[in-house]
Order: sequence, then C-alpha cells, then structure tokens
Amino acid sequence: MVIGHFDLDLQDLTPEDAVDGAHVRPVVEIGTRVQILVEFQEPLRTTTAFARLREVLNDSAANPRYIETLHRRGYRFVGQVASVAETAQVISPPVQLDSERDVDEPNRKKATSRRLIWATVSILLIVIVVSGLVAWRLFRKHPIDSIAVLPLASLSTDPSQQFLAYGVTDELTTNLAQIRSVHVSSHTSSTACSNTQKSASQMARCLGVDALVEGSVVRSGDRVRLTVQLIDAASDRHLWAQTYDSQLTDIITTQREVTRAIATSISAILTPQEQARLSQRHPMNPEVADLYFKASYYLSKLDLDRAKETFSEATRLDPKSAESWAGLADALHHSAANGGDFADFARARDAANRALEIDPSQAQALMVLGIVSFVDWKPAESEAFFRRSIEARPSFAMAHMLFAVTLAHYGRSEEAIQQAKLASALDPVSVLTNSMAWHVYFCARQYDEALRIILGVMEVDPAFGPAHFRLGISWEQKGEYQKAIDTSVRGRIAEGESPEKANRDVADLRAALSSGGPRGYWQRKLEVLLRDRKPDDRGGFVPMARCYMHLGKREEALQTLEKGYQMRDFRLILWLPAYEEFDPLRSDPRFQKILHGLGIS
Repeated sequence: MVIGHFDLDLQDLTPEDAVDGAHVRPVVEIGTRVQILVEFQEPLRTTTAFARLREVLNDSAANPRYIETLHRRGYRFVGQVASVAETAQVISPPVQLDSERDVDEPNRKKATSRRLIWATVSILLIVIVVSGLVAWRLFRKHPIDSIAVLPLASLSTDPSQQFLAYGVTDELTTNLAQIRSVHVSSHTSSTACSNTQKSASQMARCLGVDALVEGSVVRSGDRVRLTVQLIDAASDRHLWAQTYDSQLTDIITTQREVTRAIATSISAILTPQEQARLSQRHPMNPEVADLYFKASYYLSKLDLDRAKETFSEATRLDPKSAESWAGLADALHHSAANGGDFADFARARDAANRALEIDPSQAQALMVLGIVSFVDWKPAESEAFFRRSIEARPSFAMAHMLFAVTLAHYGRSEEAIQQAKLASALDPVSVLTNSMAWHVYFCARQYDEALRIILGVMEVDPAFGPAHFRLGISWEQKGEYQKAIDTSVRGRIAEGESPEKANRDVADLRAALSSGGPRGYWQRKLEVLLRDRKPDDRGGFVPMARCYMHLGKREEALQTLEKGYQMRDFRLILWLPAYEEFDPLRSDPRFQKILHGLGIS
C-alpha cells in the first residue's frame, strides 16, 4: 500500500530494513536532499499507517517535523515541500560538448519521462490520501449520545392496531429515557418531526440527536413481530437492526430487550440498576396491554375523559399494573388542572401511590405526586417528588417542564429557566411542553420572551386551547386589551363555541374598552366574574383580586385573596408570586401571611 511521496534530508532517512513491512524507495536525489516513496507490504488502518510512516521519517507525534496530528480531524503534512523541477533549475548543469550532448539526449528524455510519471503518480496519491481521509471521517465510529425513536409503523390492516404501534413506540422511548448516559428526544416531538417530509439527517437536526430508531410492528392474534433498526444520522448508515417475535404478553419484556441491544450498539454505559431493570421480565395480560396502549394514546391527545375511562378499565383487569395506575394518575391530574373536578387531584394522588406500591421508581407516578403536592401547597415535598422522577427517568421532558413551572411560581427563576431549557431540548416540537415554558418566563418578568414562546406555540397549533389563556394574559400585561379580547374569542371557538356566541359574549367587554379605556375593561371583566360565580366555587379568586388591583381597590383585593386562601383555591400558589399587580401588597402582613401559608415565603 503506497502511503506518500516526501522530500527530506538524507540524514533523516531511516534504513528500510529498520521498519518492519515498509519499503522506502529513493526517487530523486539532489545534493543532500532526497525524495522518497514509502510503501507498505499490506493494507494498514489510517492511524497505524501514519504511525509507521513517522518511524520511516524518524518523526515524532509530540514534536512533528513532517506529520502533525489534528485532534479528531486527521493528519496534516507540515514539512517543507519543493518541486523537483524547480530544484533542478537552481543547480547549474556542467558545460557539455556537442558529442556528449548527443549521447545524453536519450537519458535526458528518459529522466523527463520519469519525472512526469512520478508527478502524475504523486497527484494521484494525494487524491487517494485526501479521499481516504474524507471517507475515514465520514464512516469512522463516533460517540452517539442522543437518540430519537421515530413512530414505529403498523403493518397491520386493522386500524385499531395503530394503538399498539403508538404504545410500543412510547414504551421504547420511555425505556431508553431511563438510561442516564443517553439523551432521548420525547415521543411527542419525534412524532411531530416524522410527520414532515424530512430526511433522516434533517429530522435528527430538528430533534437535536445523533441517531434515529425506526421500525415496524405487526400483530397476528397474540403474536407480535417487532422490527427495529438504528440509523446514524450523520452518515445515514444502518448501525444495527434486529427482528423480535414474541407473545403480546411479553411485549414490554421484549422492548426492554430491544433497549439493551440499542444501548450495547452505541456503547452506552448502563448502571447496575439500569441493567437490572431492563433485564427484569414484565409479563402483561394481552387485554390489559391493549387498554394501556390505547389509553396512553388518548392521554397524549388530551382526550382526558376517554383516557381516564380506559386506564381505569386496565387497572380493574390488572390491579398490579403500575403503568396503568401511573397513566390514570396522570390523566386525573391533567383533568383537575384544566378545569375539571377538583377532587381529581386527590384521586390522582391515590392512583400514583398505588403505582409506587408496585414500582417505587415509576417516574410518571412520581411526577404526578410532584404536581399534586405543589397544588397542595407543599413546595418541599413537591420538589422531592420531581427530583425522584427525573432521577428515575433523566430524559422525561414533561417532568422537567412541570418542575420548571413549580420552581418559577416559587420565585426560583434561574433554576426554573434551566429546567425549562432542558425540557425544551428533550421535547423541542411539543406544543404542550413548550406552552408551559410561558409560565417560567412570565414569572421571571421576561414578558417579551414569554410572549414570543406562546405566539410560537399558536403558530404551530392555533387550536391548542391552553395557549389562548396564556396569550390573553400576555396581551393584558402589555396593555393590548383589544388583542386580549380577540384571543379570548379564538380560544372559545377552539373549545367548540360558535363564532357568533363567542363574539356575543365579549361584546360588552369590547364596548367597555371602547368607552372607558383600560379602567372600563377591568370594571366590566370584574362584573362578569362576579355574575358567573356560584356560591360553592373554590376557584376564581385571583382573577377577581387582579381586577380590584387595576381598579385601585386594594382592600377588596386583599379580602378576596383571604377568602380564596380559606377556600384553598389551589391557583393562589400559581399567581400570587407571578402577577406584578400584587407587588403593592407584598409588604402587607395579611398578604405575607397568605404567602407563608402557601409555603413560598
């Protein structure tokens, strides 16, 4: 194998028999300098070849005279280069007689021919070496630290089997997310990215990962065939592929086996606890598996009623299913937080505790207890649960973002922003996760950034209901009351109201703004809130107090907040530290007493 064509001093040349397997051939000698061609008797790896070449040239990697190592990039020739033709012109040839010139003419032609041949060979060698280095950089193994699991394709003709494909994808993502040494993109973002016409490398850039997992699922009766392959995003090469055949009862066990195989193929470091968890068998009743995967799909779509019903059925059939209890807890907490029955918080706590009795490291259940403890005004307990959840599943984007939201409302803005950024990196495309980041920046009084985030969410999904409420608050904070009203109308329509009714309900608010300006807006808004209240309502105290503050009625605002504290309105902990309207109250002992009761002072 030819390595290269070098120009060096004769005293630097190592005898060819001193380097095993190498042949050093002088090509042109000029004075004390020589051009050599180095050949090896067998093909060598690039690193080995350059090490042997240094031996030939009596060179050193530490103090290179000819070959310099560029860390993680390759090698560079740093010696002096001189053209044979140019060097020959510098040396004056001896005077020759005509007869001698005639004799030497064939030799001169032969030498010229040899120089042309060697010049051509040298150019070809340079091309080969450069091409080899490019190929080496492209195809060499490099560490894979981050992965995204693209939605596995369902090869079944039965549409209901789409739930199985979704569930298997979600479970595989969850298993990989429990490995601390690997960054795993969330299921929601991977799904959103895969629905675009992007190449593998483009999807990887979108998700911020080094490799992609893709494959298919097909079910026949109680048999499931799972085909999975790992793709290097940089080179679009298949690094690993495998097909698994199993019973539906063993589908979760099989996914743990797949997770171990992927971890091995990327040389991920597994802790003894991770090894033990992924090696543990986890049989599941086929009917329960169907229900669990279906309910997980409903939860991802925030179809909370169907999610609660389906998870409940799964827990009834198998009371020992930690996954089903955790999913039920998550659905219940979402329901309560989004205007459902307040008692669902207590039910969520019970379901989460049932999950932890079966599996103390169930990350989803720990996350739910984190948010339930937060609305229960127990900040220290809430933080402990969130940290345990993240410890159990380091790449759990929702746990990171909910933790960020709670930290923000405690007033710990710097830590909250750090957690929010981590969550967004893990789940860059999800409207649900990213819309929650609005809380973090709004509480930090970074209003322009909060507005930018929520406008970006609306651009991705204009029908996403929770974003309208947050956007409306941002417009109010900036004094853009007409935009706040328009946002409220779009939010009502997104929730199913007709445009006629949505506009009719805010007509008085528009009129009040037109005639009375900002004061008219807040006065009319307060009237609507008081009119629509029911005697047993446990919420809504913060919006009323906010209206009173805009109207300059400080005492009424304090009385309203005290009433909310007595009724244990859980939203007090969300908004009392956040709204700047309450800043004039912060030194008041009555307000301080409420904050102390919430656990944030």
